[in-house]
Amino acid sequence: MLPTYYIHRTALVFPMLPGIKSPYLCVLIIIMDTLQTILDILKYILPSVVVFFTAYYLLKNQSEENLEKIRIEMRSKNQQTISPLKLQAYERLVLFLERISPQQLILTHNQPNLNCYTLQHTMTQAVQQEFNYNLSQQIYISNQAWTVIKVVKEQVIDLINRTAATQPETATATDLSRAIIEQLMRTGEQPTEKAIQFLKAEIGLYFG
Repeated sequence: MLPTYYIHRTALVFPMLPGIKSPYLCVLIIIMDTLQTILDILKYILPSVVVFFTAYYLLKNQSEENLEKIRIEMRSKNQQTISPLKLQAYERLVLFLERISPQQLILTHNQPNLNCYTLQHTMTQAVQQEFNYNLSQQIYISNQAWTVIKVVKEQVIDLINRTAATQPETATATDLSRAIIEQLMRTGEQPTEKAIQFLKAEIGLYFG
């Protein structure tokens, strides 16, 4: 039962219905009529609300699925593009290392009429030019591999310069070439060969 004070307060707002003397019954009828009105309104609103949220949910999920499909397709296309470029980069850097090996430098640049210091300059310049030409390849290989490339390049230049520094002023290009080969044989180290093995091992991780 509704409290008496609520009935009296409601009676001040809503007049007594014709033919109904009980304030309790009057309030109850008013409440029921109000509820019926609200229900009638909801009958029209709820379907629209349900349709809206259903459409929103479906469109949202569809959009997310489409975006994911686009991402997958882009990754696949990028992989198809990058993989050949990555492989080409490793091939070019292996070729670079072959070209800057001390033996190959001597075969390429040693001339009978050159003196020791001209050959020294020619070979160190050739190493630097080859390196500059392949700078862009670092994009496609690991940071570790690129570090190895840089270290080996400096090792080859240092070998040439250190060996040339031990030669007399009258030394010829042939003298320098012989001294470099002898130095490699003494140490038993071939920096470019180690770097090539490193690149082959790394590329095997991607394409093996």
